[in-house]
Amino acid sequence: MKLNKSILAGLFVMALAVFNLIGPATVSAAEALKPITMTWVAGGVGGGWYVQAGGIARMITEKEPKIVIKVVPGGGVVNPVRVSSGKDDLGWGITFVDKMAYSGMAPLFEKPNPDVQAVGGIFGTYTVHFVAAQDKGMKTVAELAAMVKAGKAVNVAAPMKGTSDLPLIENILAFYGVSLDAIHKAGGKVHQAVYADMVSLYKDRHVDFVFTHLAIPAAAVTEMFVSRASVVLSVSDACVDKLAKDLGTLGRDSGHQLIPKGTYKGQAEDVMAVVSTGELLVGKKVPEDVVYTITKILCQHVGELHKINNANRTFIPEKGWMHVAVPLHAGAARFYKEAGYMK
Repeated sequence: MKLNKSILAGLFVMALAVFNLIGPATVSAAEALKPITMTWVAGGVGGGWYVQAGGIARMITEKEPKIVIKVVPGGGVVNPVRVSSGKDDLGWGITFVDKMAYSGMAPLFEKPNPDVQAVGGIFGTYTVHFVAAQDKGMKTVAELAAMVKAGKAVNVAAPMKGTSDLPLIENILAFYGVSLDAIHKAGGKVHQAVYADMVSLYKDRHVDFVFTHLAIPAAAVTEMFVSRASVVLSVSDACVDKLAKDLGTLGRDSGHQLIPKGTYKGQAEDVMAVVSTGELLVGKKVPEDVVYTITKILCQHVGELHKINNANRTFIPEKGWMHVAVPLHAGAARFYKEAGYMK
């Protein structure tokens, strides 16, 4: 009997030690998580966003079988609306679009979408390129704006109406006090086209300036640089700061605000640019423990995450909470704080 009591006492001490080691929060969190099936609104079927989401969704389910995620088609403008409304639980977003959706900013959105939140970023980057023919003798967007203000005609190619790229570029032009309408009024021409047509317009010298919003190195921009001696016009530090504050594009502290020298043929210097980024959205009403678990999986298996898709390589757990355009979900914030990444 004495031996049995000793054994029982020893087992109790061991159990207490294990409990203290793993912590009551870990045990309760594991028990609290209930099986859930979620939808993740991405991009077009088979496209980059769709494939990227599919790979991450599989990884999450492998690490936590209680969370099953189905990827569904969507797009940059509709995704934050669908996530906010609860139609979908997760979604890919572009920071400036999400900021406009959250606030209900025209021309893309008629009303706010207050229940769209974020798990984290940066998931890929997209850079605004102001391509100019080298013989125009310019280096900055400010010089282009000054030419328009002086009433000189310039011919440009810009994104089509209804695209999310157009309002971003219009906001940059507005920072410099000009607009596409101002270009028209100064006697210039504005061709609003898809990127493939922009390249043709530039190669055939129908335009001397092209405004694009693409990941670097952008194939369309590379082709333009090969066809004509070209430069990418830089924006100012103040422009980068203003757009980051107003629209959630990346600030200068992100390390992604430059087009590095050598990116394009003959580009001898780094070029300051406005850069947007992908972020993972989540609905405000998604349970906190679910979002906490998803965030934990992404951060604790970041090596595997990076291998799934090149666009994931810009996601750094320690900074995942920093560069999002909408409020962090409570579950995500909880993990970042527990990990010591966020105060």
